Amino acid sequence: MARSRATIVDIARELGLSKTTVSSALGGTGRISDEKRQLIQETAKRLGYVTNRAARSLRVNRIGTIGLYVPPVARSLAFYMDFAFGVTEGAAAADYDVTLFARDLTPKRAFQVDGAIAIDPSPGEPLVATMLAEGIPTVSVGRYSGPGENGIQATLEAHHAELQTEVLDHLLMRGRRNPVLLAVDDAIASSWAVDTRATFTRWCLRNGISARVLEVGANASPRDLVAAITEAVDVEGADALVCGAQGHAAQCQIVLEGRDLSLGRDLDVASLAGAAHLEVGNRLISAIDLAPREYGRAAAELLDAVVREPLSQPVHRWFDGATVQLAR
Repeated sequence: MARSRATIVDIARELGLSKTTVSSALGGTGRISDEKRQLIQETAKRLGYVTNRAARSLRVNRIGTIGLYVPPVARSLAFYMDFAFGVTEGAAAADYDVTLFARDLTPKRAFQVDGAIAIDPSPGEPLVATMLAEGIPTVSVGRYSGPGENGIQATLEAHHAELQTEVLDHLLMRGRRNPVLLAVDDAIASSWAVDTRATFTRWCLRNGISARVLEVGANASPRDLVAAITEAVDVEGADALVCGAQGHAAQCQIVLEGRDLSLGRDLDVASLAGAAHLEVGNRLISAIDLAPREYGRAAAELLDAVVREPLSQPVHRWFDGATVQLAR
């Protein structure tokens, strides 16, 4: 006999599918075959699945919404937009809405959420510290350090150091011994930005290479980026430009080719946060595909697990969806 009030999780378990696939099929979205969509809908009907957010929220004393914090300075970057879409997909699969924290912290600020995801929070970020002080279950994507850091329920990270080292080793294999890191400036003081510089410096030291770093704003103007590229090539003698910010490698390609320099012959260019289509998939650029949409879904699934069963100790999870594409 069919059980009443079956959940998306029940349907996913019954069919051996992901919660995201089931949610997309029931919501009429996603690239799913008609046959699979019909099977999911029939299973939902058989199990007694009924969309009733209000009744479920009352029954489990939940609001039915999770929060998402993105550093204001980074909100114009495509990575964070794609990550946010992934969070919404994962949240929908777990039957939550998503609130993007857009306002600055105020004394009377209230958080009407069951939990929150903070991506690349700066050390001591006030909004994150306040949520932790109020006991809101919080998942940090990238490490958070500062007031209340022991209150972080779970941390999710990609294997950044390994992926970046693979890119740098590829440059060395191609004979590049004068790389310059165009690092994200201190405006985004996340653990990723700090660790990226540290990884580059350690790699250079290990290979007997001078570690040269130039700071570039994540939202740098074309003029500022051209100035950084010119300094790296003409002053520092770079034979490889390693870009921290998404999209900078593609812009480097335009600038270098405008100077009649050929990628692969005269210089190599790499992106440590590859932009879809511009850098990921560009055979002339080595790029790390951080898979932001999948990353966001994984963060939402982790937060849902924390909200359902609060942890006695913080946990650390690795996101294994990021990949490296090496220039040919």
